[in-house]
Amino acid sequence: MKGRWSDHYTRRAQAEGYGARSVYKLEEIQRRVRVIRPGIRALDLGCYPGSWSRYLLEQGVRRLVGVDLKVPEGLKGTFIAADALEIGADVLLVALGDPADLICSDMAPATTGDRFGDHVRQIALARRALALCAPLLRAQGALVVKVFEGAEAQAFDAEVKARFAAVRRLRPDATRKHSVEYFLVATGHRGA
Repeated sequence: MKGRWSDHYTRRAQAEGYGARSVYKLEEIQRRVRVIRPGIRALDLGCYPGSWSRYLLEQGVRRLVGVDLKVPEGLKGTFIAADALEIGADVLLVALGDPADLICSDMAPATTGDRFGDHVRQIALARRALALCAPLLRAQGALVVKVFEGAEAQAFDAEVKARFAAVRRLRPDATRKHSVEYFLVATGHRGA
């Protein structure tokens, strides 16, 4: 992949066999906050093309469930082709077997260039990830969620802080310079 989107992280991801450069965002989050532990159950929302899922498995996640409109192939885990805004929490809980220790969401809408509209659609995805924490995330579990800067970001940050003991706002180095995204890394889920 050459051209305007080809950079060090894209070339590195291709060389290392990852489907997307976003893996290095999760890798940095893990290095800084350590939310992934061997033996945990994890839910990967927006899992396609599978870079985050593969990284989670490489870190020793025991049970992985991924959801996206398209699902990655060739990875261990349970992958469900579905709209994360519509799939029932009951379906996800059955796939997980027990509540998750970690919910990850790298979900983003297909951007249109309308910064406000893209922000509103992305916040809806982030809120869905947060809403799934109540039925699916164990007490003291963790959430990693992508957020686009914008009018509703501060309110969303406050919603996350109300449900978790500790919340960090991170902008990993692999984030493109022009991007408006950041990640909230929340630990110590207060439970349903």
